[in-house]
Formats: sequence, C-alpha cells, structure tokens
Amino acid sequence: MGGLSAILHAGGALALAFIMLTIGYDALMRHFFAQATSWSMEVNAFLLVYLALVPAAETLRRGEQIGIGILAENAGPGVQRMLRIIVGLVGVIFCAALTWRGAIMSFDAFSYGERVSSSFGTPMWIPYALIPLGFSVLGMQFILIMLGGSGREKSPRLDGGAF
Repeated sequence: MGGLSAILHAGGALALAFIMLTIGYDALMRHFFAQATSWSMEVNAFLLVYLALVPAAETLRRGEQIGIGILAENAGPGVQRMLRIIVGLVGVIFCAALTWRGAIMSFDAFSYGERVSSSFGTPMWIPYALIPLGFSVLGMQFILIMLGGSGREKSPRLDGGAF
C-alpha cells in the first residue's frame, strides 16, 4: 500500500509542476503574443482535482494531514486506540461511499460519451475516475491505520494529526 500511495503522491508533485509550467506558459503567451492556450485552464482544473484527492492517502500515511488533536493529546493509550478506530471507521465509510458514487459517475460518463464542451473536449470519465481512485486508496490507508499497523513512516501525530 505504501508503494502505491507513494507513486500517486509523486504524481501529485509532477502535476503541481505541470500546472506551474502551463499557467506560466499561458500567461506569457497572453501577455507577449496576445494568444492564450485553449487547453491550459481545462487541464489544470482536472489536475487540481487530482492534487486534492489522489495524494491524500500518502499524506495520511505520513501523518501530515491537518487535524484537531486536543482530545487525543490528553487521552491515555486506550482512549487513543479507541479514537483511532472510530476515526478510521468514519474515514472508511466516507471513502467507501465516495468511491462507490464516483465509480458510478465515471461509468455513466463513459457509457454516455460525455465530454467537456470546449475545444479540447476531454472525456468526462477521466476526471471523474480520479474520485474513486483517490478515495479507494485513502480508504485502504484508513483501514491500515485502524488495524494498528498503520503503515505510517512515523508514529501517529497527536499534535494536530487526526489521531
């Protein structure tokens, strides 16, 4: 699981670099040549969806997520374990629901041949498929953490992490 989430996390770094380059390119083209690209904003919007969803499992595995830890900080080890299980269960249920609905949405877009109404015409099933991809990997990471093996590089953070 760690290898897959690390690969998806590295893809997030590449997507962010690509966004930076294409927005810079688009701004230069508009400013100096009065010609904006027709594809830059569309592609970058979909890459932002990737950045928001897909690297989340690796962020959770590393314990780098934003969280509120006041309850966990002041609790004993047994309560911390119980909180980890509760948060894990809620996370798994949430991720399962979004994986399921995202898969349906992506399949429907593929079946009906939906496309973005732009000159680039991206098939909508591609960005929709990022939803079940991101949430399924995140849900698997929640399961690992809930089971106690956590798959984390470091111990769970209690100073702002979710557990």
